[in-house]
Amino acid sequence: MSKQITRTSKIATIGELNRHVQLMRLETVGINPNTYQPIEKNVVFANIWAKVSALHGQEYYTAVSVKLEKQLSFIIRYRPNITEQVNIWFEGRGYNISFIDDVKYHHEFMEIKANYSKGVRKPDED
Repeated sequence: MSKQITRTSKIATIGELNRHVQLMRLETVGINPNTYQPIEKNVVFANIWAKVSALHGQEYYTAVSVKLEKQLSFIIRYRPNITEQVNIWFEGRGYNISFIDDVKYHHEFMEIKANYSKGVRKPDED
């Protein structure tokens, strides 16, 4: 009889992934005929569920010391296509990803640290 592998993660349970977030990336959609510069827009490539929390304790004080007090932690199911070039749209605000942690390298959950940024534009809904 084969032994069933059970994984227990202390970082989150599926029920705690209860906040809707959008993952988006900048894509070139054309060229400006006057300036010949690329025209880019944010395109949503995934609508996912996450556990979202503000920093607390030592993480918060470290973030404040380097002026990153508007940083959130997003815990999501593992996705191999997430890099630091991906942005997050959550509750009407855009966040730049600053750090990605494949928790214990199990490819089960990812913890993403992201900073609020006024420069992240609202995703274009087509």
